[in-house]
Amino acid sequence: MRQLILAKLYAFCCALWMYRYIVLVPMVTLPILLPVGSLFKTKMYYSQTTILVQEAAMLNPFLGDLSISMNLQQRMKALTILLHSQSTLEQVVVDLELASQENKGQIAVRVGELKQHLNLSLLSDELVSIGLTWKYPSEIPVILNTVSNIFLDKLRAPGRASIDNSEQFLQQQLAITQKELEQAEAELASFKTQNANDLPHLRGMNEQANIELNRQLHETELNLMAAKSSRDNLYQRLARTNPLIGMLEQEIVDSESRLALLRASYTDKHSKIRSELRKLSRLQQKRAQLLELQQSLTPDQINQLWQRIANETQAQASTSQPLLLSQFEKLQDADEQIAALSNELNLLKQKAKYLSEKRNVFTRLEKQLTALERNYKVKANIYDQLLERFEMAKVTGQLGRFEDPDKLKIIDKPSIPNQPLNWPWWLNMVIGLILGIILGLSTTTCLMLLDSRIYQLEQLKQTSNSPILAEIPNFHTMR
Repeated sequence: MRQLILAKLYAFCCALWMYRYIVLVPMVTLPILLPVGSLFKTKMYYSQTTILVQEAAMLNPFLGDLSISMNLQQRMKALTILLHSQSTLEQVVVDLELASQENKGQIAVRVGELKQHLNLSLLSDELVSIGLTWKYPSEIPVILNTVSNIFLDKLRAPGRASIDNSEQFLQQQLAITQKELEQAEAELASFKTQNANDLPHLRGMNEQANIELNRQLHETELNLMAAKSSRDNLYQRLARTNPLIGMLEQEIVDSESRLALLRASYTDKHSKIRSELRKLSRLQQKRAQLLELQQSLTPDQINQLWQRIANETQAQASTSQPLLLSQFEKLQDADEQIAALSNELNLLKQKAKYLSEKRNVFTRLEKQLTALERNYKVKANIYDQLLERFEMAKVTGQLGRFEDPDKLKIIDKPSIPNQPLNWPWWLNMVIGLILGIILGLSTTTCLMLLDSRIYQLEQLKQTSNSPILAEIPNFHTMR
């Protein structure tokens, strides 16, 4: 194994010696050419600025719903394109006088250089870095400051424009809606003035009023029927009861009372007791005869009897009323109740008839009033919503202007770089040496692979597939 390695190494060293000039020339020339070339190369300088972009929710969580989010991550690609746009870079070149304004070609060259060497990167969710590689170190801070201001304006532009446009649009719509609201209010007031006499009735023509009127009609009819039934019952009871029998019964009761008093003082054979017994017997017989001959009384007879009993009662001036008199009073109360209920029912029917006649008028007025009130409510609702949104837009704009200094900050301002980006001469020399070695070895390897000449016995043995018997030295013949 060791001999094989030594044999391979010997063959490699022989090849290096054979191509020694190809290996040494790059190793000598490149370490010299690279440092010399770097001396003539334009020196480039780099500087950057860092911008802090804080979201509203992180800056002020309590007013996050009133602030406008920057959406930095979603807008980063668009901001990069805007920053590298032709118009933006031309504005930077013209404002900083990097080229003559009349020389369009020079402006185009400067714009191309800025587009190539200006980079925008997102360091984190809230940090943005703007870097510039430029050949004039004194111009780098000025260019970066101008580009940073343009970047901040582009970053603020959508939110600021949306707030300004919203305020302007809402203000115009408020003026238009206010005129429409005043017109709707005037139409509603004029309609109410013209129909002032009918509107109170119209207000009563709702469903509850109709239900209440029907309920009163139904209750009055039921009460009237009940009163008539009660009066008829009283008529029937008075017709079945003869008033004379009641009077006889009262006299019988009085006679029995006197008889009891007499028996307390006398015996049954006494003349007063016998006289009272004969009177009591006569009254009882008369009552029995009336019961046998009892006939129904007509209403006219009952009324006449009522008048007669009333007159007798007033003449007697008695403190106790007979039972029949109370029945006649109940009958009179029933008649009065029937008359009152009849009058009430007539009034309710007249009211229902009046409302029925006015129903078409009320329906038309109600339709017009509903349309006017609906139009007024819609206009008022739209006006309130627009006013609320207008005030919210104003508050959002004021909050944005208040938070702007803290929301967007340049935390790392650009500075004038002192060291160029070019490599030092010794580093170029080392790199040239390494590149020369790599170039020489790679060129030598390629030449060895492409060389078909035989230099070793092993190559001859592998090529001919025959054993080697002897080696003949190469003798140069002198002539």
